[in-house]
Amino acid sequence: MATVYIFGAGASKHVGYPLASEMGDRLMNYMLKSSDAMTRASAQYFIDVFGKWSNIEDLISKIQSRTDELKNAVTEEDKREYFRQGNHRGHINTSLQSWFNEIRIKTATAYAEFATSIVQSGDVLITFNYDDSLDRELKRAGKWDISQGYGFQLGDIQHSSDVLLLKLHGSINWLVSLFGGATGGTLIVNPSSSMGNHPVVHENDLKFLGYENFTGHTYKSGGAFPCLILPGRSKEFFYDTSMGHEFVEFWDHLWSQASEAVRHCDRIVICGYNLLPVDQRACDLILKKPSKTTSIEIICGEQSDRIANDFKNAGFKNVQVFGGKYFSEWVKLRSVIGRQKSQNQII
Repeated sequence: MATVYIFGAGASKHVGYPLASEMGDRLMNYMLKSSDAMTRASAQYFIDVFGKWSNIEDLISKIQSRTDELKNAVTEEDKREYFRQGNHRGHINTSLQSWFNEIRIKTATAYAEFATSIVQSGDVLITFNYDDSLDRELKRAGKWDISQGYGFQLGDIQHSSDVLLLKLHGSINWLVSLFGGATGGTLIVNPSSSMGNHPVVHENDLKFLGYENFTGHTYKSGGAFPCLILPGRSKEFFYDTSMGHEFVEFWDHLWSQASEAVRHCDRIVICGYNLLPVDQRACDLILKKPSKTTSIEIICGEQSDRIANDFKNAGFKNVQVFGGKYFSEWVKLRSVIGRQKSQNQII
């Protein structure tokens, strides 16, 4: 019986990663303490222009709105402001990456138990989180391989992956490599893309996951930036470049795999994902694509009852809320039940 697990920030909170509701202030404070002067300047710029916002989605939405206003700027001052804001905005992505890389050294107890005792071969994991703590624990448990386990091929040698991990908002260990990693000389550019077909992974991130001699689509050199969809109210699944909208096909490919997974599964477990109406693409995926007979289990703290009602209003017949509320508690209970079943089978 195939299960699709859907992860949001609530599931990663046990490691120390922030919720969206608190990420805005914490990210700006992190940037203000950076050893890099440009990063500090970017944080101060956003605070001066947009004020302080606890919720990262509110901050990013304000930035996006202002960017849209300036995109077709007429005055020289507005044109300069447009490019100034774009340059500062780039530091948000890189700061998220460095911040999360500091957090990921912490123990991910619930993810480790989930990977070892709960997830099964053939299951699909859909996550809206950037962190790679879950990825690491799945690799340690021997149930996931990076070669093609993200839904696109990264390895020169294709190793099978028992479970598929689809990161629909990107990952801190994904990099968009510009012009194939070129650092100089004559460039032969693909007329349809300056970014390639999918992200690459840095050697340090591969080592974190447990790979020492990985060969494939890795970061070699040149310009690159973290492959993340920033958490604004209106999410854009492309990069707006001088060559047009790039990476559209990459994001569509990931989302189409997620769509197929929820269409054909028997069970969906929502783990710490709030399923807010502003995330329209995610709501359409989760509430409209599955069969109404699919079993739904919700582990989302205080938001669980609201989300359960969303599923019931969408026509789902079998919806359950986990009484213990939180992902880490659910993992402990499921692990105990699993061990008891195993012992009974032995007896």
